[in-house]
Amino acid sequence: MPVRHRGNALEALIAGLRGSPADGADWHAVIALANRTLLTPDLFSSLARAGQIHRLPQDVYEYLRFVHDCNRERNLRLRAQLLEAVAALNGRGIVPLLLKGAVPLFLAPAGRAPSRMTSDLDLAVEPAEEAAAQICLEELGYAEVAGERGMAREQDAGMLELRARRAIDFEPPMFVQHDDLRVNIPTAQSRALHWIVHDLFKEGDYWRGRIDLRHLHDLAQLAETENVDWSALQASMSDRSARNALDAQLLALHHFFGTRIPARCARRPIVRFQHWRRVFTATHPIIGAPLRLAGNLIWGTRRFLSARGSARGGSSDFARRIARTLLLPSAKI
Repeated sequence: MPVRHRGNALEALIAGLRGSPADGADWHAVIALANRTLLTPDLFSSLARAGQIHRLPQDVYEYLRFVHDCNRERNLRLRAQLLEAVAALNGRGIVPLLLKGAVPLFLAPAGRAPSRMTSDLDLAVEPAEEAAAQICLEELGYAEVAGERGMAREQDAGMLELRARRAIDFEPPMFVQHDDLRVNIPTAQSRALHWIVHDLFKEGDYWRGRIDLRHLHDLAQLAETENVDWSALQASMSDRSARNALDAQLLALHHFFGTRIPARCARRPIVRFQHWRRVFTATHPIIGAPLRLAGNLIWGTRRFLSARGSARGGSSDFARRIARTLLLPSAKI
């Protein structure tokens, strides 16, 4: 995408996600960015809910509707796949914890599906139940996918990732029973924390200066429908670096989607700088490239030093995996 269109396309995409199509938008650039950030179905549904879909050019409307409808069919298949897996696990006395995109899929009414693009299904079980859960899914025909974290079957729309549950929840999960199926679902606080920890720390977005716009949109929607206590999340952060990263993410949430956040998020200069850096590199990808390069080097060095000697295959293998992560195309801005 040409640099001159990047900032305008991002502004127009954000406006559309907030239910207001931008006048005079370069829709080719907007669609390219929506496709890259996996937000095309959400763009259509946001405009439709706001009653603004008629303002789109006809070709844009037809394309967005096509992608939205294809994604809806895929999500219905993913939902059926999820319900089958949960039923089988329940039959073994296992109540799985649903993560990320599996939550809205499970909670959606029959015959309906959320517009969010979901790549795969993430489930967690107690460590003592992991082996039994693995066998249960294998009996359904699932097999490990070589080189990937997950299990799959030929007939399914996506992979299923089974993991041992880790104690990272902000609060105990909620037990939910729906049509005789039993699952645990993280609270809104825990879901928000999971997205933030995954993006800013595991993926290194805080140091690399990147923004996962789809997850940011998830957070904005979560804040609209659930009572997320951002102050409590701030207090739960383990150290100053973690609090700085959380506040930078909350500033981005407010900047792009107008979400109400605690006023103290913007008090520290380092947080304001990190927020400016992320927004600047998102809207000016070429002239902001030195900032992103510096961030990538810092993140790669931190990861290498923290895992040196303990990484699978040794430090050289870990360094190669970091290099692949830095160089592969990303859905983030």
